[in-house]
This record gives sequence, structure tokens and C-alpha cells, in this order.
Amino acid sequence: MLACFAYFVIRIAVPYLVRFMRFMFNESFKWDKYVEKPRLVFYAIGLFTMKLGYDAILEPLESIAVFSYSVGGFLFLSGMLMTQLTWSKWFERIFIPKIKEKLKSSRNFNISISESQLGKLYDNLVRYDMIIIDKTSKYGFIQCFLKDWDEHDAKIHLKLKNPACKEFYELLKMSFPKNDLQLIDFIKNSDVLRREDGRRYNYDTVRNALTRNRVSRRSEELEAVFAPFS
Repeated sequence: MLACFAYFVIRIAVPYLVRFMRFMFNESFKWDKYVEKPRLVFYAIGLFTMKLGYDAILEPLESIAVFSYSVGGFLFLSGMLMTQLTWSKWFERIFIPKIKEKLKSSRNFNISISESQLGKLYDNLVRYDMIIIDKTSKYGFIQCFLKDWDEHDAKIHLKLKNPACKEFYELLKMSFPKNDLQLIDFIKNSDVLRREDGRRYNYDTVRNALTRNRVSRRSEELEAVFAPFS
């Protein structure tokens, strides 16, 4: 087991030692920081997990020796698997992009919706007199949903009271389920929604709307707006 642990240490040390030597002697070497940095982090985690497993097996707790051996073996094998995966194509092509996407700060609505669907949604809002067309163009409406919030100055001016605004949010989230849309982003953080008087919606007021009545006065019209997407 110790020899196995030493092998995994040497395997990571040798290629990076070669790169370091080439760097010291001003020789060119291949270094992709978007791959190598995550590899070093997860390889180190794997080695640390192996070390924990090794210690648990080498010095088990006498009262629960079998449990200690089982946990130690599981940790050691898990660490081995993690270190091995860092050299795989799956780690480079799938795992790293997914991690980067998760860590990326959210500055948009994170909703999966097409321009044509947004155009249809805008037309329906106009049809039922729920949006101020003089202040919200179709192009600006689409920008608000697809662009990062700091990439445009467009605003969505709705003719909806607080309960109807919350119902609009709930229907939007339900009609396009592939999303990470949160009410606080929709109302507050994005700063793209405006009331009919031009002021911002109050997040707490919208959040607490529909507590007594589960639907707003414009519920039927809102359902008609989202009917084509259900």
C-alpha cells in the first residue's frame, strides 16, 4: 500500500519536475493552466484522501477495527480513483468545463429560452396590455433575458401589480423549466423590471404576494399569455 502511494506521488512529481527544469533553462514546454491547475488541485485532494485511508488502515481504532479498515480501504481506493481521473480526457473535456460553469458568477437570468419564444411572449404581453410598448421594445425585451445584465440598458416596464408580477415569474419559471431563475434575481438583482409608474418592484412585497389568494386578478390573462409554451 505504501509503494502504491509512492507511485502516485512520483507519477505527478515527474512530469511537473520536467516542466520546471525546462522552465529554469528557458526551454519551451506545454502548460495549459486551465487544465493543469485543476489537475494539481484534485490530484492533491486524491493524495490526501489516500493518506487518510492509509492512516486509518495502519492505525485502526481498536473498538471499531473492522469499521476503520473498511473506511480506510474506501478512502484509499477513492483517492486512487480521483488521481487517475485527473489524467483522463473526461477530466479535461467534461469535468473541468462543468466546474468552471458552476463557479462562474451569475449575471443573467440563466433561463433556456429562444429569441423566437421571447418574441412570442412579448407579443402576448402586448396583446393583453401587460407591457408598456413605448418604454419596452421587443428587441430590448429579448436582451433583458438573453444578455448579461451589465451588457445592456434595456428595461421591462410591466403593467402588473405585485401579485400579478409574482404570478408572471412563477409561470415563466414553470413554462421554461430548464433554468436557474430565482425570484430575487428576477425582481431585485437584475434591475431590469419596472412598474407601470417607472419605479422598481419591491422584492419583499412581490415575494409575499399571493399569500392569501393563490392567484392574482389577472391570472386568466397570464395563463393565456403562457399557454403557447405549456
